[in-house]
Amino acid sequence: MGSEFGSKPTVIVDQYIAASKASGTKQNYKGLAIHALPGLHEFIHAKIEEVIPAGSHVLELAAGSGAMSLRLKDNGFHVTATDYVSNNFRLHEKIPFFETDLNGDFSDRYEGVFDAVVAIEIIEHIENPRHFARQCFRLLKKGGRIIFSTPNVDSAASIVSHIRHGTYQWFSDADYAHDGHISPLMQWQIDKCFKEAGFDFIYKGSFGNLYERLQGSPRLIFLSKIVNKLSSLEKTLKGQIFVAVAEKIQ
Repeated sequence: MGSEFGSKPTVIVDQYIAASKASGTKQNYKGLAIHALPGLHEFIHAKIEEVIPAGSHVLELAAGSGAMSLRLKDNGFHVTATDYVSNNFRLHEKIPFFETDLNGDFSDRYEGVFDAVVAIEIIEHIENPRHFARQCFRLLKKGGRIIFSTPNVDSAASIVSHIRHGTYQWFSDADYAHDGHISPLMQWQIDKCFKEAGFDFIYKGSFGNLYERLQGSPRLIFLSKIVNKLSSLEKTLKGQIFVAVAEKIQ
């Protein structure tokens, strides 16, 4: 995290670095730790294979240990990876990598190079989602696509969490300090950010058990089920994690 008030972006990575050093991670790909909801990487990889041709040049943002990067490489994609902490990445001998702060102008080095950008569970860590969307736009070739995910603050469980605690699900003080979740984004905001940057959405969906984080709170589960029935969101957009694919149209 920035040490000088008012001069640096807020980047909270201490717990992330500690987790990357832990051994015996249950959720992994070929021994590389996965820092995401169980099953999310598999869900997103299946979507990537639907919308991105094999052999495409793909940039993974916030690649962590490299679990998704290796999965993509194993399935025929040409992968470049980036992360804020280079020591977390375990594949320096196999996959091109550059260290960067995604709050900055991270497209300068590779403008117009990639067929696809993969950004799993990172936009909630970024101070300015519009700047992030514009930078991703610049990284892509015309017709290129970005695949990304973020906690779904529009879910009924998240709305109930806000009613009960004053913060959305995945955005409590503990989530802020431990996971660096600093920017909750409604689907409405996400839509505006990426369309204003020059993207058109070709897929919107969600993943994960809606009530998982409410286990042990039967009253909140009951209330969230009522909110879920009242919600005008399509059923496919009500899960725990929002997932989308957007295409560069200009």
